[in-house]
Amino acid sequence: MSFDAFMTRAVAAELNVKLSGARVEKVLQPSKDEIFLALHKESEHFRLQINAGAQSPRIGITRESPENPKAPPMFCMLLRKHLTGAKISKVLQRDFERVIEIELETYDEMGFYTKRRLITEIMGRYSNAVLCDGNYKILNALRPVDFTTSRKRQLLPQMTYEMPPSQDKINPFDETCEALFAATADCGEITDKTVMSRYIGFSPLTAKELVARASVNGRATALTVWKALSELLERTHNTDFKPTLLFSEDGMPKDFSCFEITQSIGNMKTVAFESFGELTDAFFAENERRERERSRAHATEKLLKNIESRLVKKLELQSKELKDTEKKAEYKQKADLITANIYRFSGKTDKVTVVDYVDDGNGGYEEREVELTLERGMSAPAAAQKLYKKYVKAKNAEVEISAQIEKGEAELKYIRSVLDALSRSVGQAELDEIREELTETGYIRLKSGESKGAKFGKKQQSRQLKNPIKSVTSGGFTVLTGKNNLQNDYLTFKLASKNDYWFHVKSVPGSHTLLICDGAEPTDRDLTEAAEIAARNSKAAEQGKADVDYTRVKNVKKPSGARPGFVIYDNYKTATVLLNAPVSVKTEK
Repeated sequence: MSFDAFMTRAVAAELNVKLSGARVEKVLQPSKDEIFLALHKESEHFRLQINAGAQSPRIGITRESPENPKAPPMFCMLLRKHLTGAKISKVLQRDFERVIEIELETYDEMGFYTKRRLITEIMGRYSNAVLCDGNYKILNALRPVDFTTSRKRQLLPQMTYEMPPSQDKINPFDETCEALFAATADCGEITDKTVMSRYIGFSPLTAKELVARASVNGRATALTVWKALSELLERTHNTDFKPTLLFSEDGMPKDFSCFEITQSIGNMKTVAFESFGELTDAFFAENERRERERSRAHATEKLLKNIESRLVKKLELQSKELKDTEKKAEYKQKADLITANIYRFSGKTDKVTVVDYVDDGNGGYEEREVELTLERGMSAPAAAQKLYKKYVKAKNAEVEISAQIEKGEAELKYIRSVLDALSRSVGQAELDEIREELTETGYIRLKSGESKGAKFGKKQQSRQLKNPIKSVTSGGFTVLTGKNNLQNDYLTFKLASKNDYWFHVKSVPGSHTLLICDGAEPTDRDLTEAAEIAARNSKAAEQGKADVDYTRVKNVKKPSGARPGFVIYDNYKTATVLLNAPVSVKTEK
């Protein structure tokens, strides 16, 4: 992110022009890192956003409409006390640092004219907002900094505000041609790293842009860098800026600058904006939306991973318990022998050797001596009764544990299918659909007072479920692929005709895939291409080949009460497809 000192100067200059003379109507603090000032100037209204968060610190005019929390934080209350009704006299950058000061004129509680200064520091994880009086005495900070946080610089009430510590670099406005030549005499070529290590205020993008403008035949020297730097500083001094946003090939905002970008950065394209407020809105709004998506996707993945881990451990314990039930035959045999030889345990005898008859495997029996030992202090009848109870318990446990294991394996298979769908989800709509599925199956709880219908309306649900991945085979047949289990069920049991072909990778989590026939009979090539699509939209995509089961839709059934995406099928065939070959079908998401 290129919110460097040049960008700070550009934003401060824009704010000074637009906001000088504006009055503060409201102060909002919708989150712990954000402050909004509602301003009016003559007939115009503005919203000034100050974000001091570590991920996206910034300041600028915005179109965002924040929600006003019911209980405003203490810093917000302080700002309301001192700034409501105050008039902005000027906005400036401090010492070519990433610090913007807003000077305001107001009246104190006694009615005397006074000044207030709202200082915003845009410094990554050290970003902050500080309210001072006219003499730079700190009234408070968004995040107070005491001696336990920093020994170099504190931001506490009653202290005098000081600028951040020097970085032992040169202010580019203080640079001279002679000093630059002397400092780079040993450098055959000046790079962007040289620029960033020598000067304050440069971001990687701006440093690379300076070197690109200074390069002659792909090489930047002290002379050419001095000329390019002088031009850049002159434009900065004259506030000759051009808000520019860089977009990646997929249309996502990647970086921004206050100058035109002349360097070549891969396949990125640049778009100019009318104002820096529009530029920062476009960049941060999209990136914060994507960050929210990533955060929600991560939370969903973490939930599913925890469930998966719990199920795996539970199945391991149940398998161990099931193995222990294998001793049930031994318990019954021993109990039967004790009962049959109970007369031998007379007096103090607690150990006897008896003869047992066991199947020899050829239809006959053979004799085998068995030593029976009673527990100390236990009679033979009591010992036999105890063994019979253990036998019955083990027999019942075998049935119950087997059923629990079957149920757990089915649940684990389902969770892994959702994880597979999540790994291939793109965009908020697909993530919402997966979370809806988890809500319906009870893995995600709705907030108090919220119903499923309120969170996922029927119209929205219908629109999302009718948006599967659509492909066309070389023979012109349409192939539809579900993006998650809800779409899988919709495709298979609502959309498909009974004579369409249904595909699914064998024994691996993946999507339901339909080959729509419309009364025609697909060729072997069409069937193969549909099988490839099913394999590529499954866990098997990580492998070189996959076995894909396929059958007519009429042979696919959903058991009563089964989870989304779970089906049984018969009369199927299996095709082995290779996944290292180029894709031969047209696909649209």
